[in-house]
Amino acid sequence: MTIKVKTTVALTGLLSATLLLSACNKDQQTTAHQEQQSTTSNDAIGQIKQIPIKQFPATADDAHDIAVLDDYDRRFTEMSDSMEMELAKMKEANSLTPEFEQQRQKDNVRSALNMLKELELKTEQGRYIQGLLYEYWDNQAKVLEQSTLSSTTQNTDTAKQVDHLNEYLHAQSQLHHWKNSQPTETKMQKE
Repeated sequence: MTIKVKTTVALTGLLSATLLLSACNKDQQTTAHQEQQSTTSNDAIGQIKQIPIKQFPATADDAHDIAVLDDYDRRFTEMSDSMEMELAKMKEANSLTPEFEQQRQKDNVRSALNMLKELELKTEQGRYIQGLLYEYWDNQAKVLEQSTLSSTTQNTDTAKQVDHLNEYLHAQSQLHHWKNSQPTETKMQKE
């Protein structure tokens, strides 16, 4: 039950972030386009499928890699939350420009990629999760770059975005499964 709630929360947050990243020229969009985008987003939610958990053999380094991935997730979440609060304050003060917002989004994605590159993981499963996360953020960087280059409203391939979101959610599920498969004493040591 807990994984379903976490997956739902992660899905909602990630889909919102994906839509936020995809909405480059939102001030120039027409109401009809916004309605079509909303319909597309709802269709995308229906396309999300849970990828089966990949099985890996247990190793002595599992606890290390889980701790490293948890630390990455905590640090990245704190950084993202801080950025979102900054943007919200600027929007409230009417000082947020679309260019600045997009630059901060690019900075956030670049930070995720750099943080993932710096992880020193020792297990195949840890590197697998790292690769899934890296691929997701690399694709987000490409979406942002496309929206910068495009002078018209961006036309993203929703199916590709959903596939990338599926991979991100799979990485989160894989890590959750890995944590839960650890012996109880190992879990207690991490806390």
